Order: sequence, then structure tokens, then C-alpha cells
Amino acid sequence: MEEFRNDSQDNESSDDELKVEVYNENMNNSMYDSVPDNESDSSDDCIVPPKRRNVLRIDNDMENSEGDDEEHLEQIEDSSESDGWEDVTEKDDLPFSFTFKTSPRIVGPQISQDITRPLDFFKLYFTDILIDQIVKTTNEYAQMKIREKQLANNSIWHSWIDVTREEFMAFIGVILNMGTMPLASISEYWTTRSNSRIPFYSEVFRRNRFRQIFWMLHLRDNASSNTSLGIRIGKANNFLQYIDSKFAEHFIPGKDICVDESIVKFKGKIAFIRYNPKKPTKWGIRIYVLADGETGYVYSILPYYGSLTTEGLEKPELPVSSRIPLTLVKKLLDNIPNAEGYHLYTDRYFTSIPLANELLKVKVHLTGTVMPNRKYLPAAIKKPKFSTKSTVAYKKENTLVLAWKSKRIVTFLSTSDAASLESVTTRTRGGATINLLKPIVAIHYTEKMRAVDRADQHAATYCFLRKSLKWWRTLFFWGMEMCVINAYIMHKITRQQNNERPLTHLNFVKCLVDELVENFRHQTPSRAQPSTSFVDIRLNNQLHIIRSGTKKDCAVCSDRKTPGKRRETRTYCDTCTRKPGLHIGDCFAKYHTLENYRN
Repeated sequence: MEEFRNDSQDNESSDDELKVEVYNENMNNSMYDSVPDNESDSSDDCIVPPKRRNVLRIDNDMENSEGDDEEHLEQIEDSSESDGWEDVTEKDDLPFSFTFKTSPRIVGPQISQDITRPLDFFKLYFTDILIDQIVKTTNEYAQMKIREKQLANNSIWHSWIDVTREEFMAFIGVILNMGTMPLASISEYWTTRSNSRIPFYSEVFRRNRFRQIFWMLHLRDNASSNTSLGIRIGKANNFLQYIDSKFAEHFIPGKDICVDESIVKFKGKIAFIRYNPKKPTKWGIRIYVLADGETGYVYSILPYYGSLTTEGLEKPELPVSSRIPLTLVKKLLDNIPNAEGYHLYTDRYFTSIPLANELLKVKVHLTGTVMPNRKYLPAAIKKPKFSTKSTVAYKKENTLVLAWKSKRIVTFLSTSDAASLESVTTRTRGGATINLLKPIVAIHYTEKMRAVDRADQHAATYCFLRKSLKWWRTLFFWGMEMCVINAYIMHKITRQQNNERPLTHLNFVKCLVDELVENFRHQTPSRAQPSTSFVDIRLNNQLHIIRSGTKKDCAVCSDRKTPGKRRETRTYCDTCTRKPGLHIGDCFAKYHTLENYRN
């Protein structure tokens, strides 16, 4: 974690920078309404702040006379001009822009017109190949674990049978349906209480069978004895890389794209877990996401596994905060070789002058909020002097840096937008509407950076993420949710292109559940009809050995549902698979000679 913190700061620790932090905090502690809340809680907030004594010392140093302040500002302005930054606050300059093109491919879904059902969209990402692989590894893992266990007589693993593709699809359908109706525990979905019984779950799966699949779910084999982190992350990373390739295969983003982080809630023990007290999800696994700015479609994902991730990023000479968006953008450009003119939006954790320069080399624009103490920014932007306008802007070649004073000072960096203002209508807390002059760069940023937040909102609305000690399970269910969200976005786009009304998110998930489950039903074994898994052994007309052991219910005459009908015995059949408890005599004889031995 310490390594990541050091890499994420490309700014030098200096008195000037600390002074800026105090200055900004003293302006106003309230957040600016038009800027997304996640801007103040960006990833770099994980960095340990300066000691309190430094903050106090800076406050005292800043209590200078007005003359000293004016002289200091003049020196800052002079240094800005000498660095090549031009003051464009009062200039109406034209923005620079690359021509956007993706030819010969077109923006939008890259799918056949035959794909119309929710299941068809879902299987674009969660393919039959992926399902078969998970089913295979789950069955192999279950067989290995059962062989290693010393099973009790009443263990549910005596009844284990291999999972089939049809059964696993029904399992996914049940998981997705649980996300639409969260309950206190998984057992509650199979409760028989009249005030909370939900027939769907017991009709599709027996509770024990669902638990068997849930506990034995596995994504890769355990053939290797290597327990290093690089090997262990393959349990989830191979799955995430597969769906990531499918995300990119079936969609071409529009001109505006954004990079942000998504936190998958997890509090278990793992080396790359992250903690940020200012985030709604404080503990979790960090995944960086590149999304389409118009639709919110998740185009590419980059899980963060600590140093294992940073070693594979682009441009090792740059800080990690710049290498992450560069790596995601490179994925996009590699998949669309002739593409150029994309416009990337980032928050203040990523935005920097080196990132903007690297993106311009591949004809990609950058816009984002930026920390004023970043290296290579004009010195005057660290302590801007506002006159008649609420903005201060400096430009160097095609890079614009603009500070905007509203409830607090927000600093933007852009290689495409101009420093001009635009009148917008906004609503106050009292409900009244007012006209407000906002920088164009702030309007564009607020609009486009909502894409990843929109995907996170979809995931949080109908999400199955329960506490688990296994981190890879959490990433598996998160990846499955991303497949559902992208499938829903594709459904909306295709419906709108055909002038048809799309389903709501909830109705889409419910239709997907029905199509996954389809006609699959686990027959609940009744008292009168024994399970076929032991009927052949029970009625094979061979010698059956009876032994004595601990007390258990008699399989023939015991009835726990009827008062006074419960019967226990110490004797059991040692030959039968289930080792059923049986009274010597009639019960033993009925069990081994009659099909309906309970009657």
C-alpha cells in the first residue's frame, strides 16, 4: 500500500503546496454542487495528510500584510509568464480539437440483429464457453474436496452429483433474482414461514443443492502447489480478463470516454485491499474502469492487485496515477487501430500535465479536475487572484488550466475546451431556479464523468454481494453484475435504434432470470418417493449389514411433523449409502423390500 501511495503523488512536497491545501480548505468546507462528490474523495485521499503542526505553522505564515500578498502574487504571475503560460482569462480563444473517427468501424453495438432477448445480450459476455469452463472446474474441485473429507453419516455431500450447464444457468438466475429482493441470509429464501415464504426458490432448487453449488463454485483448478500471490490472483483474474475481452469485442465507445475507479466491497485478508475513510465503501478491492461517456457502457476494466498490476502498466517512468488511464486508453486504441480524436475525462487523482502530453501524442484529448499543487502547472494557479470574473485561466500551447471560484475553488485542466463561460439554469436548495455563469469545461466535465457512476448505481440497485472470506468470489459476482449491466445498456441502445421502448432495469433482470431458469426444476423428494440416488442399492436383494451407533431418526416410522410420531433408533444399515437409521424387524424389512416404504 505504501508503494502505491508514493507512486500516486507526482507532486513534490513543498511549503507552497502545503499553503495551497490550507488556503483551499479555509475558503469553504462545503462541496460545490455541480461537481461530483467523488472528486473530493478521489483515490489520492488515501495518502496520509501532513502533520498538524505543519498546518498550524502555515496558517501563521499566511497571516501577512496586504502588501506582502500583492508582492507575492506579482512574483507568481511573473514566474507563470516565464514558464510559457499565457493568461487567457479575458481572451475568447478558440478550442483546439482533433477530428474524431473510428473508421471503418462505427460507434455503438457490434452485434447481430438476431440478438433481441435479455439472455442473448447476457450471453455476449457470459458465454457458453465460460459457463462450461466454470462447470468443469467446479465439478473437479467438488470431487477433490469430497475425497479429502471424512464425511459424517448425515453429510449432504453423500448426495453430490456433478453440475450441468442447464443447472448452472439456473443457479445464476437464482443468484440474480436474490439481488432484486435482498434478505437477511441465504437460508431465508427457502423459509417455510407463511409470512415470508417465496415459492420461486424452493421450486427451482432444493436448499441443500443450492448450497452445494454455492460452496463448491470454483473458477480454476488447484493443480499447482504454488501459493504465491501471482498464482492465486488467477482464480479471479482469468475470469475478469475474459469478460473484459468480450466487453471490448461487442461495443465501440463514442467520442467521450471516462476513467474512474469502482470499489468492490470486501473486508477480508488480502494484500491488495484498499481503505479510504472518505468513501461510502471504505474497505474494498479497487477496479479501474473505462466507460463510454454517453451510455455508461463499461468498455474495459483493470483490477488493482498492488505491485503485480503496476509492473504491467504503460510508461514506467510516469507515476501510477498517469499510467492507469494510459493503459486503459491503449487497450481501446489497440482494439480500434485507426481511431483518433477521443476525449478522455478523469478526476483529480489521474489528471496531470504529463498525462495530457502523452495523450496528445496519440491524438486523444484530456479534461479533468486537477490538484493545484501538481507539478508543471502555472504557479499563479496555486493561489489565483480573481477580479471581475469568477475564473482565472492560463494556457500553454494546447493545454488550458482554469480555476473557478464558486462555493470553493475548483481547478480544471483541458486540452480541448476554451476558457469561456456559459449561462446555465440551476436549482437552489429552496426550489427556486437561477441563472449561473459556468465555465464550459466544468459543464462538459460534470456531464461526462457521470458514466462510471451510472454503472455503479445500476450495480448497487440489484446486486448480489454478500460477505465472504474468499475475495475471488466477490470479484466473480461483481463481474457477473457488470455483464448484466452491459447487457441491459446494449438492450436499451438497440431498442432505441429500432424506435422501440426498452424495458426498465428491474423488468430486464426479471426477464433474464426467467430465461436462465427456463423449465429447470429440482424435484423435491417426498417421503413416499425415495431419491433415485440410493434406490438401486436399497432394493438390490443383496446382503445388508446392520450396525449400532449414535441415535438417529428411523427412516421408516419416524415423523417429526406429527406430534408423538418421532421415533429414534441406534441401529442403522451400514450397506446403504445414506446409512439410514432403521428399527430391527419390520422397519428394516420394509426399507429393503418396498418402493414406498413410508406407507
